[in-house]
Amino acid sequence: MTTTLQNKGIVVTRPKEQSAELIAALQERGARPIAFPALQIEAPETWHSLDSALERIASFDWAVFTSRNAVHFALSRWQSRSAQDWPQGLRVAAVGRESAKALAEFGVHAQLAPKRAGSEALLESPEWQEVGGLRFALFAGDQGRELIEQTLTERGAVVEKVFCYRRIVPGLNPTPLLHAWARGELDAVTVTSPEIFHNFYQMVGGLGQRWLKKTPIIAISELTAEAVTSKGLPPPWIAPEASNTGLLAALEEWAQTAGRDPS
Repeated sequence: MTTTLQNKGIVVTRPKEQSAELIAALQERGARPIAFPALQIEAPETWHSLDSALERIASFDWAVFTSRNAVHFALSRWQSRSAQDWPQGLRVAAVGRESAKALAEFGVHAQLAPKRAGSEALLESPEWQEVGGLRFALFAGDQGRELIEQTLTERGAVVEKVFCYRRIVPGLNPTPLLHAWARGELDAVTVTSPEIFHNFYQMVGGLGQRWLKKTPIIAISELTAEAVTSKGLPPPWIAPEASNTGLLAALEEWAQTAGRDPS
């Protein structure tokens, strides 16, 4: 498949375990994906929080999954420890379509999964406006945003945050990436969360940070774009939806209009 991305060097900063699909799609389009994971996902130091919630899962009204990682760790743990099927009466929400897709791979249907991924979109859903007395299990990683928990609690819900995984900054040597940048082999950088962007910004150091000012950045969401501009960098290109499909669409648009101000 020959596209406008032909021979473009695109940095993929997603965790290693989650980057294969995007890398394959870029290769199909003739691009040169450059894997540089700016986030490492690991199992929690203790399973207590997750195991406790899973043992009582049928007592909740809603199970909320804040990421694909939350889905993977929670439902893998459920399948390894329980002979029962996922409770049919339990309503399930996913922070976006990517997380809903991950749930479907485990045979769990998300009744609520906004197209515009993010905590704000979930909280705007009609189903979550009157939640007084309802019990929510919020499956998330450490260091995550508190918005869902705080807002639902303010609305009268009982929210239990369930820690499923840890986020770690990888100990990755940036020198090969910086050398590729210096040779002009790096055309754009994709970032899929504020945390990933901040880690990447830290990992590439002062030299990479200076080059970032002149390198197109493709952000998966408005929230991620805000993280980019908070560092004084030019506005990034923003995916029309928070998914690999959205990232690819934004990359294609950037490549077609190279040199035009994304704002």
